[in-house]
Amino acid sequence: MKEILVSNVEKWLTPHLERVFHIKYTEQLKHSNYSSFDPEIPYIIGFEYIGEFTDVGALGDVLHLAAQSGKLKTIIFFSSYGVYAPKKSSFKESDIVCPKNFVGTRAAILEDILVYLANRYSLDLTILRLFNPYGPYQLSPYVVPTVLEKIACSGTVNIGDGEGPRFLLHLRSHRFAYALIENPKGIDIWNVGSGIPMSISSLITKAQEVTGGECDVLFDATKLREEYDYDYAVADISKIKKELGWEPKVSLEEGLALTYQWILGRSGK
Repeated sequence: MKEILVSNVEKWLTPHLERVFHIKYTEQLKHSNYSSFDPEIPYIIGFEYIGEFTDVGALGDVLHLAAQSGKLKTIIFFSSYGVYAPKKSSFKESDIVCPKNFVGTRAAILEDILVYLANRYSLDLTILRLFNPYGPYQLSPYVVPTVLEKIACSGTVNIGDGEGPRFLLHLRSHRFAYALIENPKGIDIWNVGSGIPMSISSLITKAQEVTGGECDVLFDATKLREEYDYDYAVADISKIKKELGWEPKVSLEEGLALTYQWILGRSGK
């Protein structure tokens, strides 16, 4: 099992990585982790556990030191669609990067740092702009586990924007990304999404159909977050289909069913 270094990735993702790799995980990369870098060990990085802009700078300093000293060669960055400027059509990788919230901003800053390092030190860098990944081990307040948890207990889902289309991607669908660790190729950026737009209202209906359960739905104005709610969070995934021959392998129905079974098991039902 190949060893990889992982940092600043949400903890719910690590069990999925552990099925494929032997991972060395650290929540937040710091100078004390410098000795963990090895040019033979690929590095997966996310944009989580960054509370302030100074944290981004500190992370960039460690990466710069590792790249400069030849201890870093292959990077896969789990980025976000939040780097894009909002619009009313599908996002392309060539679209302007102009985030409107802190999540997108820290992802965009890290993209710039990593692209600079890759160009400066001839690193292999893959940037995956993920569109709402979900799956087992993910918990509320994310939308899919929130809906499924409420169905499991016949509770009430409080929603704000229920109609804005978005992509939902089950974690198993982007295992292809792991192959990139074995076959790095310079600098690449790809959108990764399901290919099927789905509003939260439609998601709730579909989740009830798949699970056979029910939940109440209540509009909650406090859930409206203009800064974070994109009216249209849908990816154009034609680039990754053409260049990698990839498309989502897990349907929404299957993904919801798998995640619901995990939630039931976790709750002891």
